Amino acid sequence: MDSLSNSLKNTINIMDGYITGTLIVNGGYVGMLLEDGSEKELNNAHHIEVRNSCGAYEYVTYGQVEKAVSTDGWALYAGLYARIK
Repeated sequence: MDSLSNSLKNTINIMDGYITGTLIVNGGYVGMLLEDGSEKELNNAHHIEVRNSCGAYEYVTYGQVEKAVSTDGWALYAGLYARIK
C-alpha cells in the first residue's frame, strides 16, 4: 500500500509542477538526484521543500540546505527526499 501511496504523491507533485528527488550536499555543492539517475544542481532561485517524517513537506532555504550540519559535521539535509520548483 505504501508503494501505491508514494506513486500517487509523486504524480500529484508532477502535476503541481514540482521536480522530486534526493538532496545531495557535498562541499558547497547542492543538488538533487532525480529518479532517472541524473543530477540537477540547485541554487537560490529554487523553492525547496523537504518531506518530513510525517510525510508533509516543509520549506527550507537553499542556505539552510547548504550550511546545516550535525555536531559530527555531516550535512543534515543530504539524502532527504525533497521537491523543488
